[in-house]
This record gives sequence, structure tokens and C-alpha cells, in this order.
Amino acid sequence: MLLLDIKDKKRFFYALIILSIFLGILYLCIEKGNFQTTYLHSNIFYKDYEIKLLFVGDVMMTRYVEKRIKKLNKEYIYPFEKILNYLKTFDYVIANLEGPISDKGVKVGSKYSFRMKPEVAEALSKANINIVNLANNHIFDYGKVAFEDTLKNLEKNNIKYFGNSYEPLIIEKEGVKIGFLGFSDFLKHLEVKEGKIGIAIVNSNLSEIIKKAKEKVDVLIVSFHWGEEYKKIANERQRKIAKIAIDSGADLVIGHHPHIIQNIEKYKDKFIFYSLGNFIFDQNFSKETMIGGGVEVYIRTQTKQTEHTLGRITKTRTNADYTQTNADLIPIIQNIYFRKFYLNNNFQIENMSERLVPYELDKKIYLFREAKTPEEWQKGLMFVKKPIDYDGMIFIFPDKQIRSFWNKNTFVDLEVYWLDDDKIIGKEELPSIVKTKTVKIITSPLPVNKVVEIIK
Repeated sequence: MLLLDIKDKKRFFYALIILSIFLGILYLCIEKGNFQTTYLHSNIFYKDYEIKLLFVGDVMMTRYVEKRIKKLNKEYIYPFEKILNYLKTFDYVIANLEGPISDKGVKVGSKYSFRMKPEVAEALSKANINIVNLANNHIFDYGKVAFEDTLKNLEKNNIKYFGNSYEPLIIEKEGVKIGFLGFSDFLKHLEVKEGKIGIAIVNSNLSEIIKKAKEKVDVLIVSFHWGEEYKKIANERQRKIAKIAIDSGADLVIGHHPHIIQNIEKYKDKFIFYSLGNFIFDQNFSKETMIGGGVEVYIRTQTKQTEHTLGRITKTRTNADYTQTNADLIPIIQNIYFRKFYLNNNFQIENMSERLVPYELDKKIYLFREAKTPEEWQKGLMFVKKPIDYDGMIFIFPDKQIRSFWNKNTFVDLEVYWLDDDKIIGKEELPSIVKTKTVKIITSPLPVNKVVEIIK
């Protein structure tokens, strides 16, 4: 028998105390033969995040834009000053950069060649325009040297860019990966290739490029520089390319080049904005070229979270530590809105329209004002007179009821659609009070939760 010395006896004594405490706890956890254990219970819940993007059209801040800024003794931020607060509400503002930003290079383009001063990059950054598309027909107007200098000026001002590669620009926010691709349907000889700078062009590999990009991101937005200048309706080639893009994985298609706002379409529940027109440009020869479009995109994501609390479970249940993964993210484009921006003769954005809802009805996209509150429902389109910059109003109600509308103080003729969610269940005319002289009331044939009034 091995005898213990004094130190060993003390160690043995302490071990007995610890073992006794452990056995005591174990005894308390045994109830009627059903083994239980205390643990930190994980309550899983979801936290919402919203990522806000704004897409605008062509930005060209040289030629008469530059001359006007200098004449007024202003800085290059001047064109954006009246909407700065609005621009800064977005996480990302994306524009088409219609020309290089550089003081280098030699003109190699046509007589309509653009080159913006390096200070323009700083102004864009101050205006929160933090991503630009480079795939267009003016970015190489002053050759390779100016193009490379443009990239440096953008990077110096923390402006990201895409369209100079077939790889997507990927930004990650709140765990969501958003990808941007840009393609030009012009200047095919400037195609980017291995070992050669250039721009991404529309080619036979378009579908495969978009498919590969989609594999890397949660949301993919594809921009195209395409179409015919000053045409209000997209041509067949634009429509064909847009459908290829969506079939291949694009979640949204944005277009530019025609210098005016073009029509909007929806394909497989995805929006196609064929042209956003001019955002900052000096084409003051027509009303249409002085109005630009903006697409507000709201991406909603739910992130799986855990909340730890003390609890108890039986041996038939288990609890594992939770680790967040990308699979727990549920990103969707929840809302898309449209705005119009109005340039004044100093090429400054003077004002902008209300936020409009692009809504598909009878295979056509309309731009509607939105009424969601009792005050908005009551006011509707009363006192509205032409000309206006939208197509009508959509009334959204929290429940389905028989609804009645009248033409009191309504000075425009209306076509009214009764909707059960998005299904049309009835349609009728509601003439203006000017025509009927007395108030006319119309009533939905069935309970509805949406009503659309289109101004004729």
C-alpha cells in the first residue's frame, strides 16, 4: 500500500470536494428517471436589412456643361446640388460614365468626343455616385492613356466601376452579394481581351458570361449601352438581348445610350428599363433629352440570428451551436420605383418627380403614383390637370371590400381597373366632372384590394 504525503492528501481532499459538487448537480438534474441537462437555449429569429440602390442615366460633364459651370463660377458638384440629400439616402448610386475623366490622351473619336476634367471624379464622389459603367461608345474617345487615367481617377475617389471586364463587379453588404455587369453594343473593336484593356461587348458568349456571374452573387444587375438615339421605343435587338440576359440569370436590366427615356417591360417577372436617358448632359435642344430616369431598387434580406437563453431539454432533444452561413440569407428585390429628373438650362437637376410605381397592366407597364393611406385614398387624382409626368394612380388597400369611386373635383378622364391582388376583375370609364356636370359614382363588381386609375 502506497502511503500519501501531506501535499498529496490535500490534493485528494480537494478532488473529493469537486467530485461531490458534480455528483450533487447531476442528482438534481435527474427527475423520475428522465435525464435532463441545463443549457443555453438558442431561439432563432430573422433580422431584416434593406439595401438601397439608385440607377441613373448618362453623365457627361464636359462641353457646354463645363462651360456653364465655369461661367457661373461654380464647382463641378453644381449639377447635383439640389438633389444631394436625396442621392445620399442610397447605399449605392450607379451611373453610365459617358466619356473618360482625364487630362491626358489624344482625341481618337468622332467630332462628338468627350473628356471630363479630373475634378469631375471628386464631384461624382461627393454626389454619392459611387459606381459607374464604363461599357459605352465614348469611354475610349481619348484613347488608352485617358482610359487608364480614368480608372486611376475613379479609384482615387473611391468610385467602383464595371464594364471593362467580363467578370462582374461584386459588392457585399449585410452578407448579400450584388453583381454588376456592363456591355456595349457598339465599338466591337474595343473589346477587352486577355492582355488587352477594353470594354465588354455584346457577343455570342453573352449568355454564358451572365450565367457564370450569377453563380457568384445573390442579385445580378446587367447594364447595356444599346439602341437608337432619340427613339422612345426599344428596338427588336434590345428586346432580344434583354430576354437573353434574364433567361441567363439577370435579376434586372438597365439600359442607356438613346439619350431619352424609353419604354419599360417586364419579362419573367423581371424589369427591363431600356433607357434611362440623360442624367447630366448638355442636350437642351428638346424636352425629352432634358429629362432623365432613375430606378430605385430596394433589396430586402433576412439574416438568421440566434438569441441565447437558459433552458432545459430532455435526452430526446439536442442543441448545437449555431453558425451563420450564406444559406441563411434570403435576399430579394422587394421594391422597384421610378423617378424623373429635370435639367434646367444651366444643366443642373432642378427638380424630380414623385416616386412612381412601375406596374404591369394588360401587358403594358405604367408609371403610377401610389396611394396607401386614408388621406391619399381620399385625395386621389382630384384637382389634377394635364400635362403630368405619370400615367395615373394605384390605390392599395389593406383588405378586400366593395369599393366605390367618384369624379368629384376630377378634371381628367379616367379608366378604372378593379383588382383582386393583381388580377383584373373589372374595368370601366369614369369621365371628368367637366363632362358629367354632376358627380358620378362607380362601384367594384366584387371585393377588391387594389384599384387603378389611368389618365386618358
